[in-house]
Amino acid sequence: MDVYAQNGVTPLPVIKTARLELRPMALSDVDAIVPQLNNLDVTRWLSVVPYPYTKEDAIWFIEENLAGRAASWSIFKDDTLIGNVGGGDAHGYWLGQDHWGQGYATEAATAACAHHFATTDDVEITSNYFLGNVGSANVLGKLGFLPTVIGTSHCAATGADVQSQGMVLTRTRWESLHNA
Repeated sequence: MDVYAQNGVTPLPVIKTARLELRPMALSDVDAIVPQLNNLDVTRWLSVVPYPYTKEDAIWFIEENLAGRAASWSIFKDDTLIGNVGGGDAHGYWLGQDHWGQGYATEAATAACAHHFATTDDVEITSNYFLGNVGSANVLGKLGFLPTVIGTSHCAATGADVQSQGMVLTRTRWESLHNA
C-alpha cells in the first residue's frame, strides 16, 4: 500500500522541469541522501541538518514527509537523486556538492515556488541563507526573493550560531516576474 495514502496524506505531485524531476520523498531515497548530506561542505550551510549525517537522520526526515509534517521533493537528474527542495511556505533546498553550480537549485526551486503559488492562497514564501552562502543568495535572488532582516540561525552541523539573511517572495512579485 502507498505509505502516503496509508497515513492519510496527499503526496506532492511529480514535477518535471527541463532537466529535472521532482518526486515526493520515499524511503527508497535513503541510500542516495546519506552520502550527499554526510558532507560538512554541504551541511554547514543548512540549519537543521546534523553532521555527521546518518541513515537514521534520513529515515526520520523522510518519515516526516510521509506523515505530512513536512513537504519536500527529492530532486532527480537522469534518475539519480541529487538533492531536495521544500514545497511549503518556508522554502529550503540542498544539492549534493557534485551538483553545485549547474543551475539545478534554481530550476528545482522555481518549480517548487510555482507549485506552491498555484495550489495555495498563501501570499508569500519565506526563506533564509547563511551569510557567506553566495550560491543560495544567487538562487533566491533569481527567484525574486527580497531581503528582510539579518538574524541569527543555529547550524546543527557545526553547533554554531551564524548570521542569516531573511528573505521573502510575495505572490505579487512572483507573478510579476514569472507570469510576464
